[in-house]
Amino acid sequence: MKGLTLLLVMLMIWYFAGMFHQVGLMILAVCFLLFPLAMFILLFYQKKRLNITLEKPKIIAFKKIEKEIGIRADNDSRLPVNRYRVKMRLRYTTDKNILRKKLGGCAGQRSMNEENLSFFYVQAPYCGVIDLQLTRWILYDPLSIFSVSHKLTETGQILVFPVEKSMHIELPADGRYDNLPVSETHSNKPGDDHSEVRLIREYRPGDLSRHIHQNYSARTDTLWVKEFSKENDHIIDLLLDTSPKDPGTDGWDAFYEIIFSLLLSLLKKDIYSNVHWYDAEKNSLVTFQVSNDTDAAETLARLYLTDTHCTAEALYHHLPAQQEGLMILNTDLEWYFAGQPIYHFHKEIVEEELSTLVFRL
Repeated sequence: MKGLTLLLVMLMIWYFAGMFHQVGLMILAVCFLLFPLAMFILLFYQKKRLNITLEKPKIIAFKKIEKEIGIRADNDSRLPVNRYRVKMRLRYTTDKNILRKKLGGCAGQRSMNEENLSFFYVQAPYCGVIDLQLTRWILYDPLSIFSVSHKLTETGQILVFPVEKSMHIELPADGRYDNLPVSETHSNKPGDDHSEVRLIREYRPGDLSRHIHQNYSARTDTLWVKEFSKENDHIIDLLLDTSPKDPGTDGWDAFYEIIFSLLLSLLKKDIYSNVHWYDAEKNSLVTFQVSNDTDAAETLARLYLTDTHCTAEALYHHLPAQQEGLMILNTDLEWYFAGQPIYHFHKEIVEEELSTLVFRL
């Protein structure tokens, strides 16, 4: 429409210049002719000097909460870029459907640390991994008459975590779980094992508050934490059984919600977890110990990025013969402990179940 309007104006100027023999109008008409041509040539000059990339290749987001994602536009042409559009594909790794999005902006639209960034927002409906691919950018001239495009191969991932919440777990009053096994494995980070004090160090985010050295912290006005040489907290072994058929994106979402809520709930009961799942690439079980909230989130991140597809035979072949006290959660959302069923969740109402029900082990 803008191009048609410009053409009509140019023809009218030529007409009046010819009718009234005005040299000024003729010069103006020539300028109107050369200006679009200059804009067209300028586009190809800028095309070679505009680079579009993601601000971060890995992005952390939370389910159903808008996340701001930055796209960097590096313009080396020394000429302002008026307007561009980026096409992208967003797809869950567990879903074949592609959600296409378009982002409009301009280089220099918003500056952050002297880097030209434009932003778009994603509100993820499910937990899991979203593959993000920038497929093409389209650059427009100042009048938006002409445009040129360029293919992109920039990729990234959005790790979508559940919102932090814990389920209601009740342990039996007879003290049956006071004799839960203690950890014989090394923790994920140095200084997390404890029984005998090994050293005192400064507090780090994620450290348990009960490990703070109260007297030493009070004397120095700095939080200090006791590191221990041997684990003596109660431990539960949690097996994530991914051998049933693929539950689909909504099924995986419910599975991740339950895992995160369960791990946080056990931590509130001062129970650590050794989480086991099958790694198809390694053809073996992998184990990650959860001793704080950060570990719980990292467990999900590792699980997201692992190919967990397996058969029941392959999974249970790698389990130790002694399985007493083993907790199992499978992708059919069936929860077992010590061979006894605890609950069968329903993916359609899993959030309601986690927030309202009381689970007795």
